[in-house]
Amino acid sequence: MDSTMKVIRSAEQEKRRPGATILQKLSTPANNADESILAAHGRTFHFASRFLSLKLRQDVATLYAFFRTLDDLVDLPPADRQLEDIRRELDAWQSWFAGGRSLPAPREPLGARLAAVLDEHCLPIPLFFDFLAGMTSDLEPQEMRDFDELYSYCYRVAGTVGIALAHTMGVNSPQALAAAEHLGVAMQLTNILRDVGSDFMQGRLYLPRDELARFDCSPAHLDRLCRRPHAPDERFRVLMRYQVARAHHYYRSGMSGIWLLPPDCRLPILVASRLYRRILIIIERKGYDALRSRASTSYLEKVREATIAFTLDRLWRHGEVDTGRRAATRIEN
Repeated sequence: MDSTMKVIRSAEQEKRRPGATILQKLSTPANNADESILAAHGRTFHFASRFLSLKLRQDVATLYAFFRTLDDLVDLPPADRQLEDIRRELDAWQSWFAGGRSLPAPREPLGARLAAVLDEHCLPIPLFFDFLAGMTSDLEPQEMRDFDELYSYCYRVAGTVGIALAHTMGVNSPQALAAAEHLGVAMQLTNILRDVGSDFMQGRLYLPRDELARFDCSPAHLDRLCRRPHAPDERFRVLMRYQVARAHHYYRSGMSGIWLLPPDCRLPILVASRLYRRILIIIERKGYDALRSRASTSYLEKVREATIAFTLDRLWRHGEVDTGRRAATRIEN
């Protein structure tokens, strides 16, 4: 315990010093086109990525730029892009991956930068086929009959991203990759729960139909709740409480694998995990009202979570592995 307290005091002292590590990382500007996409569209992960080494940060930004560009193409298509045009681009990416990246990618120079990352880190190409399948499925309204179907969707659009990042960071053990998949799934579940109202009003409902029926929350009932100015009713709150608890479960499973990452990669993933999990806490504190507003973390909450993660990282680095691993998955209320 004495050694643990010394580490905590040391971290607190470093945090309070002018120009401390956390503030230095937060002030580092974006440095290329890929990171500009990360800064503009992935505020939580961009915040966390500041704690990576410059080279790895650039590679991660390139991966993010690919995943985010296609995700936005499907979810927020430009006015001049028709459905079949978008489908053709997804098919073109599929052909590019299948053909060994020998021809120019559908988007350059993104394709050239992505090819360099794929080759350097030996990323499994089937991951990208699975991701593209997830994007293609989102081109049409879809119904999740049960959680098995929802999990499969979350794996394709986010679990694949977690596994790709794990490979990029140099880990490929079954335990580490399973944790990376679960962490990606947890984050996608968080996105779904945060955007239940806005997604529903756009004709998308990702919550499993069998669970909607179990909690007596039919689509017609959700439609009534979305259109009234009052807080959601008890049926919806119970449904959301169940969904949030399941997302917490996948965070616990996913965050347990952070200690398997190289020491220099643990902090950014821990920061990103804690920030995304914080969104669940905000949903809980708002009485599970995800219909009228979108839960998000403030800048001060981001700094707070980064400080906690920094302290836990110091515990790991000073040999307090068990203490750090247990504390890393705790919710800080």
